[in-house]
Amino acid sequence: MTPVSTSVASNLPTLPADWVIRPRRAKDIPGVIELMRRVYVQPHGPEAVWPAETLVKHLETFPEGQLLIVDGKGRVIADSTSMLVTSELALRPHRWSEITGHGTLATHDPRGDVFYGVDLAVDPEFQGTGLAHILYDARIALAIHLGCKTFVAGGRMPGYHLTSDLLSPESYLALIERGLLFDPTLSKQLRLGFILRGLLRDYISDPESENCAALICMEL
Repeated sequence: MTPVSTSVASNLPTLPADWVIRPRRAKDIPGVIELMRRVYVQPHGPEAVWPAETLVKHLETFPEGQLLIVDGKGRVIADSTSMLVTSELALRPHRWSEITGHGTLATHDPRGDVFYGVDLAVDPEFQGTGLAHILYDARIALAIHLGCKTFVAGGRMPGYHLTSDLLSPESYLALIERGLLFDPTLSKQLRLGFILRGLLRDYISDPESENCAALICMEL
């Protein structure tokens, strides 16, 4: 089995002994859907929740890239979705629906040199406990194992709507990058070693981010 736990990040939290991080399996699909329903509440719409047929396609397309964390009771409490693409696609302006095949991973390229983070969800009960850090660490280790050169994602900027009357999205990102503002998602991603490569306008329907995302990348 492809290794999913080779720490490449500092200060990595540890899981309780009876919790497991592993690739997603077909039997996990109902649990992943329930997790996403707990995570993607208002202002997110129901379209933010993966339907079962999409999760099946993920497993058919790139099973090793779909990692999750299960607690001691067998409940899915964190989940991540990833794919491979070329740097030509990942580092140019794009929309989430375009690069992910509307979330189906139909655009996955087994020969791609970029590991692309499609989605990451952590149960609200455990947000802030380091589960996202653990999943990122495992994804980075997997990307290195697969020979990828770069990890790329469209990072949410959910704090932006609080300042959008005063700041352009570019100005908001500049202040986040300099550490003068804190964003609940993006600031944590930068602390993991990602760098800002630019702004993705109209990336995805996301009222908190004003439909924008930060193009973030990490050289591996």
